[in-house]
Amino acid sequence: MTNSSSPVNSSSDSQLSHISHNNSQNITTTTPSSIPTSFNISHLFTTFMDCNNFLCWKSQFEDVLELHDLEDVIKTETHPQKKLPDASLNLAYSKDKLVLSWIKATASPSIKTLLIPCSTAYEAWTLLEKRLSPLSITHIRTLWDQIWALKKDPEKSVAGYLIHANSLFDSLTAAGTSMSDGELIDYILNGLGHEYKEFTTSLHLQPSLTFDDFMIC
Repeated sequence: MTNSSSPVNSSSDSQLSHISHNNSQNITTTTPSSIPTSFNISHLFTTFMDCNNFLCWKSQFEDVLELHDLEDVIKTETHPQKKLPDASLNLAYSKDKLVLSWIKATASPSIKTLLIPCSTAYEAWTLLEKRLSPLSITHIRTLWDQIWALKKDPEKSVAGYLIHANSLFDSLTAAGTSMSDGELIDYILNGLGHEYKEFTTSLHLQPSLTFDDFMIC
């Protein structure tokens, strides 16, 4: 008995082959972006980075870099070229510029000015650690200058002024530099202004007053 191909089967095979060919042409392979270009980092940082909150900013920023597998960008000193030999955009260059833009976007205006000479994320990160790290001499001097220059803003509350002074004191302590409660209290009182003269005079007469006691006066 001789087997012959059924016209129906041949037609079906032909149609399936045609459909398969068309589908193979219509399929588009999408590759996930290697860099999170649509990620808005400003949503995660409600306060701009400055010399007073650098440690907190650094910790959170490193978490973001790790999440996007970009932590090596700030650890390796490189100057990647923008274009590859085939004229395509260098991924390493894109990653570096992305991280550098994130650093600038989350920095305070004064820190942005400091970062102007930096052309890579590594340079910016190194400069920030050198200038703002709690262990840097520059950072410690800046904290001392801010404490010496303490002055209450007339438009702000006394509570806010005390909280600011306390944060400077805590930052100085974290940097390994000590200041007595009495010294800090003197700087705070001197910055209150003439309208608090009677209050400051009475507290100056209590040399053994601790900062905790001072905060509840």
